Amino acid sequence: MAITIDGKEYDEATLDNNVKNSINQVQNSNNAIVRLQAEILNHQILIAHHSKNIKDKLPADDEATTEGITTNSASDAVAAAEAEIK
Repeated sequence: MAITIDGKEYDEATLDNNVKNSINQVQNSNNAIVRLQAEILNHQILIAHHSKNIKDKLPADDEATTEGITTNSASDAVAAAEAEIK
């Protein structure tokens, strides 16, 4: 089976087992990134939905209490997660 890397084809049978393992690890990591990005998107959608639900269900300003609930927007949560990764 031929494997193409940087536009050049290699015969898999001629590759060292360590190279084959590294190729698998790169593929697995790329697949994990795709899954994690989809999961992040799902969580952003959930955050947006539930944040809207919270805002819609809060009492009117004249009914508000002195106790507060703090929620972060989806963009704030994503920015914090990205900063933590870096």
